[in-house]
Amino acid sequence: MAGVDLHYEALERCRTAARTLAGKFADLGAGYPAKGTDSSVFGKLADSSALATAVDGVETAVDGELGRVTSRLKGVERALDLVQDNVRGANRAGGAAEA
Repeated sequence: MAGVDLHYEALERCRTAARTLAGKFADLGAGYPAKGTDSSVFGKLADSSALATAVDGVETAVDGELGRVTSRLKGVERALDLVQDNVRGANRAGGAAEA
């Protein structure tokens, strides 16, 4: 059944893309959050301490977002794998040829 093969291939491509992207986002997030920002990097700004705190807040937010994206993409990969398994199982039960 050529049409069934195409669906398996599409599922596999989507699953692979999700896995690849999850890895890239995980790699990107490996450096977050950075160690606390030293307010001295802002020189003699009147509110350099508050700015350093804000930078730390951004770092923490980025870390959280990258972690959520990675987790969700891994979930998509697992779900697509389950879909593939379920479709194969249903096809076997229905007597369809294995792809």
